[in-house]
Amino acid sequence: MNRIILPLLLLGLSLGPVFCTAAEPNVDQAPAPRSRAQDLPLLPRPSVPIPPSTPPRESQMEQEAITVSAAGDDDAQLKATKDERVKVLTDLLELITGSYHGGTAEAAQICSTHNDLCNALLDSTEEAEKRVALLTKQLEKASEFLKNTQRRFDSGTITQADVLRAKSLCLDIKIKLLRERNRKRPRTPNPTGKSIDRRTS
Repeated sequence: MNRIILPLLLLGLSLGPVFCTAAEPNVDQAPAPRSRAQDLPLLPRPSVPIPPSTPPRESQMEQEAITVSAAGDDDAQLKATKDERVKVLTDLLELITGSYHGGTAEAAQICSTHNDLCNALLDSTEEAEKRVALLTKQLEKASEFLKNTQRRFDSGTITQADVLRAKSLCLDIKIKLLRERNRKRPRTPNPTGKSIDRRTS
């Protein structure tokens, strides 16, 4: 037994310095210094805009066709809306007029609605002849309303303020009618060769 242990102890003593030397750090091998570039923060790369791809010619033509179609739809919708407004105001005027004859509405309501109707009619067309015809018809209705209001005032059922409102309505429509007629008149030439605008504002 002693013959086996003794050689092992001698072997351990001989290998001890080798293991100690391997465990010690190597002073000569110092860590490599960090470069300055490694210490700088990483900056994001600038994004390069990608130019939009040019649509094919057929796609452009389709877009133009859609735009033209949308404009046509808007014009048709605008005309239909104006016509509907004229119809609504016409029905409202007839309703208020009936209530006025029955004593449940005032002359001020008729004058206001009639004036709104005239403006809506003028806005519904750009043709001078139609505008004149529309205003002429509305002036006739306003004049009839003025006569009816005067008769009711003479009988003592309404006040003079109602008569003045009806008269103001007639004058307002008449002014609009005269303006439209003046726009239709051509300029009259004078002997000097220059045209004279005889239209009034």
